[in-house]
Amino acid sequence: MFNPRPNQKEILSYTHGFMGVSAVPGSGKTHTLSRLAANLISSNVLDDNQEILIVTLVNSAVDNFSSRIAGFMTEFGLLPDLGYRVRTLHGLAHDLVKERPDLAGLSDRFTIVDERETNEILANAVRGWLRAHPGFAAEWLAPEIDLDSDSYIAKSWESGLESLAKNFIRQAKDLQATPHVLTDALAKYKIRHSLLDFGLDIYSAYQRALSYRSAVDFDDLIRLALLVLQSDPDYLMRLRHRWPYILEDEAQDSSLVQEQILTLLSGDQGNWVRVGDPNQAIYETFTTASPEHLRRFLRRGDVTARDLPDSGRSQPGIIKLANELIRWTMEEHPVEDLQNSLTTPLIRPTPPGDPQPNPPDDPAGIVLYDQKLTPSAEIDTVVRSVKAWLAQNPDKTVAVLAPRNKRLVKMADDLHAAGIETVELMNTSQSTRQTAVLLQEILEMLAKPVDALRLGKVYKGINRERWEAPETRDLCRAVHHLITRNPKVEDYLWPRAGVTWLEELNAQGVDSAAIQELEIFQQLVRGWHEAVLLPIDQLILTIAQDLFAEPTRLALAYKIALLLERSAQTHPEWHLWNFALELADVAANQRRLDGFSEEEIGFDPDQHKGKVAMATIHKAKGLEWDRVYLLSASNYDFPSAQEYDQYLPEKNFIRGKLNLEAEALSRLKAVMAGDPAALYLEEGLATTQARLDYCAERLRLFYVGITRARRMLTVTWNNGQDGGGSRENQASLPFVHLSAYWKETRNADSR
Repeated sequence: MFNPRPNQKEILSYTHGFMGVSAVPGSGKTHTLSRLAANLISSNVLDDNQEILIVTLVNSAVDNFSSRIAGFMTEFGLLPDLGYRVRTLHGLAHDLVKERPDLAGLSDRFTIVDERETNEILANAVRGWLRAHPGFAAEWLAPEIDLDSDSYIAKSWESGLESLAKNFIRQAKDLQATPHVLTDALAKYKIRHSLLDFGLDIYSAYQRALSYRSAVDFDDLIRLALLVLQSDPDYLMRLRHRWPYILEDEAQDSSLVQEQILTLLSGDQGNWVRVGDPNQAIYETFTTASPEHLRRFLRRGDVTARDLPDSGRSQPGIIKLANELIRWTMEEHPVEDLQNSLTTPLIRPTPPGDPQPNPPDDPAGIVLYDQKLTPSAEIDTVVRSVKAWLAQNPDKTVAVLAPRNKRLVKMADDLHAAGIETVELMNTSQSTRQTAVLLQEILEMLAKPVDALRLGKVYKGINRERWEAPETRDLCRAVHHLITRNPKVEDYLWPRAGVTWLEELNAQGVDSAAIQELEIFQQLVRGWHEAVLLPIDQLILTIAQDLFAEPTRLALAYKIALLLERSAQTHPEWHLWNFALELADVAANQRRLDGFSEEEIGFDPDQHKGKVAMATIHKAKGLEWDRVYLLSASNYDFPSAQEYDQYLPEKNFIRGKLNLEAEALSRLKAVMAGDPAALYLEEGLATTQARLDYCAERLRLFYVGITRARRMLTVTWNNGQDGGGSRENQASLPFVHLSAYWKETRNADSR
């Protein structure tokens, strides 16, 4: 039974108009927004053909909202699945474009390219452009750099340009600038700049490649959805009638175009509730999202602004630490331009009698380890601490969080070496990798049907759990040995008249259980061979139906089938071996399948007690654990615009350590804003502004990391040098302040 707090009651009293809500971590915003949706539905404000539209950021949140709203509807005695629709912003955009592809200039059979295909197109375009423009590298590389003699820098230079191109295109689409529009704008101002030339040329080549495939990318979906709404006022009015209320979650992560879509759908007199936390806006530097959109909305005169400040997630000491980071940033940060990086409201512990009380105060559970450690020593320190703590707390949850994936790889290896089980949320999930590997091995076996070793690998793959179980281990290994030593696989799978291989084994006295196991496997594999003439997607689904019972793995197989079916359309000449290579990329984390792993569909830390969750802070957003270890709190990962700070987006091999991406995007924005003066600003000013933007986001990232902890928090930093080096990292400025603050707090409490 939901017993709302006073601040939640204010939000639940909403009936119409515009409302913006600033919600602190752990304040129950999802529950509150779900209850608001159910309240509106039960209050009979909808006609039979109307729905409340709930828009959120990621697929897992869609399921979360749907289940919570359905629960409230059942509680009210109403049908659980009527009166609302929950969509991600990209899902909503896809619905709109799919409904009216004619308005988007697309055929009704358009496809969507995934991240892998996007990256391939861009990589090919960049390589071709660099070959055609040999002077470009000399213009931007430091004078002492020779790409021919340093393959590492050459690769970094090329991958950096691919990233620049991707973000240039994304920003152009957010500004509604097609290659044609951008070409006309540049001609108007008679501007020639090599970074703009590069961006426009790659953008044009990229769009031609998409057009050739009759495809769009995810950024196109958003751009074209807005175009659809702008092109047909009657269609827009029908949508406004269909969705008279819009409830938006994670509004701090909206881009300009996404905001424009919801603005059009709600209309001037509409009903739109935006909920988010500007302090958790951590995607700004690598997407077109900006917390300023939500902040500006909250300041509007026609918007009712509310706060959700009460949170029962963390113990009081952790709340004090998070609030002090906000206060220090706003009042004392030495760089004035960064003082608005974090904002109020501060977090408040829940009042007495609250159904979600905070964990008990435990100052000793908070450690800001201020000793200088090498990277290896930092990992060793944390591994020892984790092992000792888990031995005493096997029923608790724990996570190791870091700003970057790279730092977690060594940590995961050392935890495994110490006998500690982990749950990895770092890259492609383990379940995705395992499913892709198994399907890859099966396709390889079908492509080489008389290869005994490949057949044995498939047997081992589909019996992975039985392979390790004490009661079946010996049987599985014996059967595997027989399969891989069979000199004539065809006599096993397709026996001819006379004595068969299985009969020979029986005559040799092979155990009857092994014979039975071989017969079952024989029938399974023969069925797959008989299905190889099917289209690749149907073949994958046939195999999946034989192997998988879990909904998650069946969904993954379906996603893989769609992926390979698209590849078959693009490459009709491909054979089974080519499709197996595609799956090898998924298994090797070079290709990502979003939204279909157990970890990605509503990962619940409480389902993994006694194991160590491994995640970047970005991946950890929205999650919480009893104990959190926050790594690498140095000025390398959390700079504060100090002279001694370093910046990941800046490369030493670029002339003047310019941030080429920032320099290009600033000029793109100036062109589309009709601001010719900004086009001629001094080189390097955009790099300086990008530093400030990066520092602001890193302050928010630090805040997000701290607020993942319920009961215990340990923060460490390292000097970045295991074997010595010319420049050591230092403790980050926010870490130094919080460390001193916490010591003073502990000393004051002890007096």
